[in-house]
Amino acid sequence: MLTTPPSSVVQKRDLHVGGLGAGASGALAAVSDPVAHLADTWLGRAQDMAQAADDFVREKPWAALAAAALVGLAAGLLLSRRPQA
Repeated sequence: MLTTPPSSVVQKRDLHVGGLGAGASGALAAVSDPVAHLADTWLGRAQDMAQAADDFVREKPWAALAAAALVGLAAGLLLSRRPQA
């Protein structure tokens, strides 16, 4: 049994997997590392898109207002339609 609390992330991961050791730890790392990289990539893209949108709104506020109004009008028209019986 464990006499001292696990201090490193690897030890905690091994315990979480059920104490199966390096084999399970390696399999977990093989899955979790690409997922973490993919999440970081998506987060970076989302931040870049948000920055681009902010720059556009600051450069052309009236165009952004018109685009938002058109999107709101289209959404209102689509949501107000009643199904034909």
